[in-house]
Amino acid sequence: MAKLRILTLLCAAMLLAGCTSNQEPGGTASTSAAVRPTDVGQAAGQDAESAVSGAGEDAGQFPLDDTAFIGEYLDSDGDEPNLEIAKGDDGKYIVQIGIFRLATLSDGIGELTADGMEFTATDPSGDPIRGVITVEDQSAVVTFTESTWEFIETGAVFSYTKSSDRPNIWSAAAG
Repeated sequence: MAKLRILTLLCAAMLLAGCTSNQEPGGTASTSAAVRPTDVGQAAGQDAESAVSGAGEDAGQFPLDDTAFIGEYLDSDGDEPNLEIAKGDDGKYIVQIGIFRLATLSDGIGELTADGMEFTATDPSGDPIRGVITVEDQSAVVTFTESTWEFIETGAVFSYTKSSDRPNIWSAAAG
């Protein structure tokens, strides 16, 4: 009978020990689901494109919605269509930017990121020019992040207003 009591007490002690949480020095309870340094390293090594497309959606990651970007935008200076964003058959974005009385960038390729639509195009002198397009409500803002062309400085900003959800890609770039 004494052996049965000892065995029961040991089982009860083991059950209660498994129910308690471990307290870390800061006073927060750690759980088995906590992120360990090796988990962070593995998560950081994920392909950036899969994170953007929503593959492996963890807490804090979300698929980026391109419908806000795709369409035709009017230039705020000339009230003419001067920004066109479309999704190509290959999944990449076609970005065509007209800057009233200054330049036409018709060969832009965009990539949707957490910062907006980052693009690379060829400036009128034949050099690469880069920027990011951000969209809020019906307005798009094009900010050039890298430019060597004398008429568009790095940091230059141009605004557009969305006129249609259907882009009208200029035939020179489409063909």
